[in-house]
Order: sequence, then C-alpha cells, then structure tokens
Amino acid sequence: MTRLPLLAAFFLCLFGADAFAQADPPPRFLPVRVEDALRFGNTNVMGSARFMGTGGSMTPIGVDFTSLHTNPAGIGWNRSSYAALSAGFANTATNANLRRISGSNESTSESAGSFSVPSAGLVWSGDTRSLLWPTLNFGFSFTRLADYNETINYGGQSQGSIIDAIVEDFIDLYDADFGDTGEGFRADLILDIEDRIGEGALLPFEDDRILRLDELGFYSEFNLDVNEGAEIERSGTVERSGSMNELAFGVGGNYDNKVLWGLSIGIPFMQFTENKTYQEIDRDNQLENYEDASFNESLELDGTGANFKLGAIYLPTPEARVSVSLQTPTFWTIDETYFTDLEYNYTADDEARGGNALSPVSQAVVNLRTPWQFNAGFGYLINRKGFLSADVNYTNFAGNEFSTEDFATLEEAANDDIDATLKSSINVRVGGEINIDPLQVRAGVGYRTVPTQDFRYDESESLLTYSGGVGYNAGKFFVDVAARYEGGNAFYAPYKSFDFEPQVVDTDRSRITGVITVGFRGF
Repeated sequence: MTRLPLLAAFFLCLFGADAFAQADPPPRFLPVRVEDALRFGNTNVMGSARFMGTGGSMTPIGVDFTSLHTNPAGIGWNRSSYAALSAGFANTATNANLRRISGSNESTSESAGSFSVPSAGLVWSGDTRSLLWPTLNFGFSFTRLADYNETINYGGQSQGSIIDAIVEDFIDLYDADFGDTGEGFRADLILDIEDRIGEGALLPFEDDRILRLDELGFYSEFNLDVNEGAEIERSGTVERSGSMNELAFGVGGNYDNKVLWGLSIGIPFMQFTENKTYQEIDRDNQLENYEDASFNESLELDGTGANFKLGAIYLPTPEARVSVSLQTPTFWTIDETYFTDLEYNYTADDEARGGNALSPVSQAVVNLRTPWQFNAGFGYLINRKGFLSADVNYTNFAGNEFSTEDFATLEEAANDDIDATLKSSINVRVGGEINIDPLQVRAGVGYRTVPTQDFRYDESESLLTYSGGVGYNAGKFFVDVAARYEGGNAFYAPYKSFDFEPQVVDTDRSRITGVITVGFRGF
C-alpha cells in the first residue's frame, strides 16, 4: 500500500480540512511497488498472426519480422522484402470471489474488450552479391507486449476492516519519524490524536484494538472477547486499461547459409490506468459505534524505455535450426500520478462523526531497470510440408531494480520487497505449421511459471496458453488469422494488513485474442 496519500486523507478526516493549512506540505515519496515491477517486466510478444498461431515459438525459424523482438537473427534468412499489417481484438473475462471464513460469498463476473493494432512491420532484403555473406537485411517492427484491459468486481461479507490497515500505516508513519522532523505532519497534530483515540476515532475491529501514545511511540493492547468474528459487508471494483507496445529496428545477416546473426534496438512504451473503488458498511451493527468507510484510488503510469537484443541461429543441417539470443535490461523512465479519497463514519457519545477528504496528488518520476532475458530454441523444417519449433525464455524477476536520479540512487525499500517476493520465471513455447498449399495450418502451446515466491493465496504457479491459426498464400499476397486463449487463477487484495488476515479476492481470468495479418512480399 502506498501510505502517504492514504494517511493524508485519514488525517483530514480526523482533524478537518484546515489541518493541512497549519502543517508543512507532505513529503514527496516514491510510490513504487512489486506490482509495478511485474507489470513492466511480464511481457508476452503478440506479433503477427503467423507468429501467434504457432504459439510464439517461431524464434528459431525466423523469417517473420516479429523475431526482431525475440531473436533478430531471424530476419537474416529472408531472401525477399515484405511488409505486413495486423488488426486484433482481445476480450478478458474475470470471475471474482471475496473469501469468507464462515460460509461463502457469491462470485461476480465481468469482461472487458479492446481493439488494437497488435503488429506492423517490414523487412528489406539486401543483396550483397557475396557467396559467404549472401544477405544483409534491415527490419522494422511494431508489436504489442502486454494488454492491461480488465475489470474486477467483487462483493460480500467478511471479517476485518480497512481501518486495520490505516492504523498500521499510522504506526509505521510515526515510527519512521515523519511526525516530528518538519518534513511531514506537525508533531502537535500527531500528539493530538491521543485524545481522538479516546473518543473512538480509531475503532475496534475483530479484537477491540486500543491504541495509546507514550513518549516512545505507539503500542497496542488486545481484547479478543470484543467483536471477535464480526463480519461486515464490503464491495469494490478495479478497472484497468492500457497496453505496452514496442518499436524495434534491426539488422540481420547470413554467413555461408550456416549462421544467421542479428542485432536490434527495442523502444518499449506503455500507458496504464487503474481506478479502484472500495466500500464497507456495517448494516447489521456487528461492530459497536461503526457505520461505514470507503477508499478510492486512482493511478496513472506513462513510461518509455530502451533495450538491445542480440541473437544467432546455427544450421547444423539444412533442415535444423538452433537459436540463442539475449535481451539486455530495459531501462524505463516512468511518470506516475496517484491520489486517493477516503470517507469514514462512526458514532461516539450518541453523536454521528466522521468525514471525507481527498489526498494531495502525488506526481513522481521513477526509474526501473528490468532483468536480463535469455532465450534458446530448436526448429526443424519438414521438407516443404511445414516445420516444428520450440523455444525457452528465462528471466529472473528478482533482478528488477527501482532507482531515482537517472539510475544513480537505489530505492532500497522497494528493491528489498522485490527480492523477498519475486523469483525467476521460465516461458516455454512449442508449435508448428503444416503446409497444405495454398493453406497453412498452425498450432502452438505455451507454458509459463509465475515469478512469485508466495502462493499462500492459491495463485496459479503456472499459466498455459493455446494458439491456432490458418494462412492463405497467393504468391506476393498473403493473409493469416490466429487466435490465442490464456487463463489462470490469481488473487487481488483491496488493502494489506500485517496484524490481521488480509482481505483476499480470488480471481479466475481468461483472455481470448484474435489477430488477422495482411501482407505483401517481393517488392
């Protein structure tokens, strides 16, 4: 949880809108999280319909301009120039269920669809008139790396409250010495909270949590006999939109029809918007003096990066292909805008109390260095009847690193969280093509391990994708269509709590993507 916007709204609710007029401006902060590292590092090249139809396994086969995003040596085999353009549609369906200790809640389903231009590119084939170096080709490619469009809608009854998380964050803020340094909230405002606690501003949940303030800070006393097992009603929505795409420019060649080589530069860019709404209400008076609370978040990310890819494909026989490639870390510069609003209502001394407030808008520039990626593959041509291919990608997500000041100063807290949460991931893709002139039939499957170290919430440890497609070849003109299905289980936490069981929303996601590619060759 990003703490300071939440706490800013929380203090406003306690003290009124004039509190910040008396206090120094809240400090700037670096709002980076493990989720952001995953969002920027977890990519899946969409490519052309031919590339997608074979499950993304064409890296050792090459020829397709999409290889500029995986192994640029692939364009070294092209003997004629060609260009192609794709159009696509993706639909993401999400089934969500709020966990409940006693009984169960109803699941809710939502879907979100989007049109896109998932790929476009060209390969210009140059004739070197050399027997040892027969080709020197140049390529350009644009492709989609990630689609963020989805909606999660959940609701039901469960134990706990977002106020638990607010109390914990308040303790962390005080212990971090923000309160009396002049960099954050004025010390007298924090000290005045002692009286507010006595009036019930921080209410008991689950265990009648009572907070006191002494010279050393906060400590807690617990009475498990009060409000134990109480459940309140809650609901929420998460709406995400945006995408990550990459421009790639590369060169590839052929040495003696034995070794293909290639180099490309990638310029990824992404836009991401996330709007969260959360509300809880004690309709059945399960908690003494408590009424309701709501917390909404708005996050916008806009980033641009750069990376290099190097690759080679060796032909031990005219039919066989062995490929190796690597991608350097992507150096991202990310603009982030984040703000929240909080409403909190309760009763004290038979008097309705509470309020609502909007946090300050946080605007920050964050740098992210993603880890190296390594690829290897094998392909085999079956005369003129088609091919089989497979490739493997290895990425250690713990290698993500946030920094500021042009990558010179590390953000230690966020990077420690990455080290504790993320691990390596392996992505295996297998596919092939059968030529039934003038048609080509394609199929593929992908297997990816999830790069997280904690499966307490029953998140899928691996994800599967299934692809299929067909192509029509009319000489210089060709058209391909493909579809891909991917699905898996995950979870979403409306807020995080260390002292209490967190709220967990189990999600079952499935996405169907369709692409059509039209191209011309031989110009």
